[in-house]
Amino acid sequence: MTLRVDIMVMSGVDDGQLLSFSSYNGDGAAEAGDWILRMGRRDGNDLILRNDTFASRDHASLRFDQAGQWWLVDNKSRNGTFIEEGHDEARVSGSIPLQDGQLFRVGHTWLRIQPEAE
Repeated sequence: MTLRVDIMVMSGVDDGQLLSFSSYNGDGAAEAGDWILRMGRRDGNDLILRNDTFASRDHASLRFDQAGQWWLVDNKSRNGTFIEEGHDEARVSGSIPLQDGQLFRVGHTWLRIQPEAE
């Protein structure tokens, strides 16, 4: 089964850029049946945030589980990973479920998983 996701960059120098990832193209990694996309400044990540000096080398990851749920995982980053909650933001500790369209921040970069077109 091929998995696919589009992630929109919502801030920073790449604001407005749509990033597409597909397991068919070898993006991400499989662990225990889940699909994982790694984010951070390091070149080996799937989503590379080179211009965000507040992002750690291996900052966070997105995990798509076998039940079809996205999870945002903070990798004990120095500057934290956050989700938008109403008009506020909440720091992620460990992993939390993430919905399509929900904004999240890695370093200073806001991102969102694009909802699938119907």
